[in-house]
Amino acid sequence: MRDPRKNYLIVGVFVLTMLGTLVAWLAVLSGSTQSTTDYYMEFNNVIGLSPGGQILFEGYPVGEIEDIVFIRTPESSFYRLHVTIRNTWEIPEDSLAVMTQASLLSAMVIDIQAGTSNHMLAPGERIPSLGSTNIMTTMSSVAAKLGHLADSSLKPLLDNLSGGTDSLSTLSQDAPIILDNIKIFTKQLTTATTRLNQILDQSGGHIETILGKAELASGNISTLTTDFHQTRKQLDVLLLSMRKIVSNNGEEIDHSIADLHHTLEVVASHIQEISSNLEATTRNMNELTTDLRRNPGLIVRGREFSDP
Repeated sequence: MRDPRKNYLIVGVFVLTMLGTLVAWLAVLSGSTQSTTDYYMEFNNVIGLSPGGQILFEGYPVGEIEDIVFIRTPESSFYRLHVTIRNTWEIPEDSLAVMTQASLLSAMVIDIQAGTSNHMLAPGERIPSLGSTNIMTTMSSVAAKLGHLADSSLKPLLDNLSGGTDSLSTLSQDAPIILDNIKIFTKQLTTATTRLNQILDQSGGHIETILGKAELASGNISTLTTDFHQTRKQLDVLLLSMRKIVSNNGEEIDHSIADLHHTLEVVASHIQEISSNLEATTRNMNELTTDLRRNPGLIVRGREFSDP
């Protein structure tokens, strides 16, 4: 008859062996068996971050967040993140830590963008960081400033320009009359020239007739000169209207330029953060569409992620 205690002993040893293997495997996955180096970072906003969050170096996991401490000073307030990085990873002193997301559905992580300096950060030093930003908030701020610019400056300017357009319209109505006068003068001058040639060809005794035609041409020239004077007056009125438009809206134009300059400064100050977020968003969308194309069932049941 077999002893059941022997079977229990074998089963117990097997279970303990499996438990020990599982513990060792979890320790290796968590990185607790590797030696690390302490650093710290500072952010104005740590939305989505928590102790235990991943630290990436150009997208590769190299450490984690140990602790988050809020510090308030008379000048400002910020969050200090104490992080641990593997000893095998050296960080150039001009590297930059940026808050990002590894994928569309993953948690917020910190990605260290490698610098080009040959000098490495010493243990315990601060890793330069870039303050987090919300791309939608930035876009909303820019849109609000553009809307204010359009309402307060561009709209009055367009109204004043429409008044100048009325003067141009009046001038355009008089233009056909001026052109008709020029055509009449041209025809008369051509006729006079033709007749003068005929007189010169026929006889030199028709000088008096020529002088009479010359007087008629002079009268036509006088009429044309009068028309040109009227045209010049109309142009003077138009120029005066345009000058009034510019002088009356000089302050609004200056204000518009100042608002546009401020808006460009806001965009320029956040362009690197916006580019980083757009790049991460594009990568996340590509990853999501690829996964959904391969397995549409992910929309219903989701996907499980394991720490590397």
